[in-house]
Amino acid sequence: MDAPQKKPNKSYGFETAKVLSVAFEMGFVIALPIVVLGYFAKRLDDQHHTHWFVYLAIVVALAISTTWLYQRLQELAKKLKDASSNKEEKK
Repeated sequence: MDAPQKKPNKSYGFETAKVLSVAFEMGFVIALPIVVLGYFAKRLDDQHHTHWFVYLAIVVALAISTTWLYQRLQELAKKLKDASSNKEEKK
């Protein structure tokens, strides 16, 4: 006898969209500080005939991105923990 077939999860598309949203957000969090600070650092380098502003901007952008990602991932982890505890309470 065949095992009963599971019904497809109706919220699968919604969950996929949420995961893709987080992935795009992470890319945005990484790219935004680098692009913005890099642009202004390049202009400063051109004015002062040096290259140190770009290097400094890269380091600062990495620090900003790392902090921003850490905070965002902490928020997501808390939401997942809360959601899983609510799901267990309903059982």
